[in-house]
Amino acid sequence: MKEFEYKMPAKVRFGVGITNNLGRILREELGFQKAFIATDKGIAAAGILEKITNSLDGDGFPYQVYDALIPDPTIEVVDEAADVLRNSGADVVVAVGGGSPIDTAKAMCMLQTHEGSVRDYLFGGTKQVERPIMPLICVPTTAGTGSEMTAASVITNNQEKTKVSVTHENLIPKMALIDPSLHVGMPPFITATTGMDALTHAVESYVSLNAEPISDAMGIAAIRMIGENLRTAVSDGSNLEARTNMALASTIAGAAFLNGGLGVVHGIAQTIGAVAHVAHGTANALLLPYCMERNLVGNLKKFRQIAQALGENTDGMTDRQAAQAAADAVFQLARDLHVPMKLKDVGVTREMFPEIIKGTMEYRLLAVNPCKLTEKDVEEILLRAFE
Repeated sequence: MKEFEYKMPAKVRFGVGITNNLGRILREELGFQKAFIATDKGIAAAGILEKITNSLDGDGFPYQVYDALIPDPTIEVVDEAADVLRNSGADVVVAVGGGSPIDTAKAMCMLQTHEGSVRDYLFGGTKQVERPIMPLICVPTTAGTGSEMTAASVITNNQEKTKVSVTHENLIPKMALIDPSLHVGMPPFITATTGMDALTHAVESYVSLNAEPISDAMGIAAIRMIGENLRTAVSDGSNLEARTNMALASTIAGAAFLNGGLGVVHGIAQTIGAVAHVAHGTANALLLPYCMERNLVGNLKKFRQIAQALGENTDGMTDRQAAQAAADAVFQLARDLHVPMKLKDVGVTREMFPEIIKGTMEYRLLAVNPCKLTEKDVEEILLRAFE
């Protein structure tokens, strides 16, 4: 067995209705005095923010709400939010929302203890994260991104049409507060695409060259839970058991990819997000089975295990056939969930391919993809997913 290191992610508090105790947790368990609630207008419109503020009001815990965050946060939005936070008098940030608000909050908190713009700290930038960030508590409202468990904050650079991350262990949140009851009102399409995002994390971390025994155990467990629950969560959003299992699977998958890493699916999806403005979950959902087909030969036995975890009967199959069954199972899952399955259906054009290929080849985690890929390989994946 190779030598490995396992990083313990954020402390997790998990339970239906646990956010009702948010004020008590902040004051009595963690010793904070004022919260800065970082969220977006969609969370407010959905009534989720009111549940959080009602909890804080009930406990008499002071807070300030900032709901100007946006999907795919830009450098400018992060820097502006960081300035507001700096003048708020808060001693803890509570990020409420999906991956974008949580990623924004990580960067905002980092800028409270580091000078300059978030631009300076993005991959390839001029500055490094060196100190602890302002304390961050994450309340995810989707079961998919896993950002509440990880060390990365993905930021959009509109000038260069790229999505690049600030990545450092100091960005791992202090606590993730997972309340499946907040997910009940999530629309079917968002449930589907964020769920496929979680599946992508689990699959890519499981077959990554950086995979190790603990991340493997978490990755395969998340794959099994998603295979068993995602269809129900999409079809019947009020099914609290399915919601709870998906929330847990997303959290587990986030911890898996913090340690195991990702691969070509995220390399392409991140670039498509910047170039064609395709939502991250949608891009991952679309690309995952096509990339699995290309990566099968990199680890046939693990892909066989993925097929089994997704409920496929691989008895009597060769490893190659069983590995293909894993990709086929994900194609079928995507069809059942009615997510887009072709790039041309989400606004990607053939003319964008050179820029997408370039961005994918620059993705830092492409190095741990199970197969070494060339520009030609990425082009073939794009063509297969386009036509």
